[in-house]
Amino acid sequence: MTNVTRVGAESVFAFIAPSGRPMPVEVELGYRADDPHAVTMTFRMGRQETVWLVSRDLLADGLITSAGAGDVRLRPHNSTTAVLELQSDVSHAVFHVRSSELQEFLNSTYDVVAPGHETDHFDFDVELRKLLD
Repeated sequence: MTNVTRVGAESVFAFIAPSGRPMPVEVELGYRADDPHAVTMTFRMGRQETVWLVSRDLLADGLITSAGAGDVRLRPHNSTTAVLELQSDVSHAVFHVRSSELQEFLNSTYDVVAPGHETDHFDFDVELRKLLD
């Protein structure tokens, strides 16, 4: 079994309901050195759990400027908050995220895999074999 370095954090995002009213949602952020480009976001509302896989670079860029053009978008809202939008075939969700918490989590991932060194931790041949098996 391979020893994989992992980073995790718990947070609360504000889900912006269609009425405009914010509702707290528990979110677990996860990062693994063996999947260095991705951050896992696990959203928990009551008994429901939804998992999204998001680009680490998109999250970093979205704290500075609008980032993402598809299912996941992140942009600054004000000096303390960013807006995260998630779109699926059946729904669209908007969240307000504390920028400082997201930046702190990203910094912890950079301690594991520095930006620009993701390929040092990613074995393309192994991943290709997994896809082809």
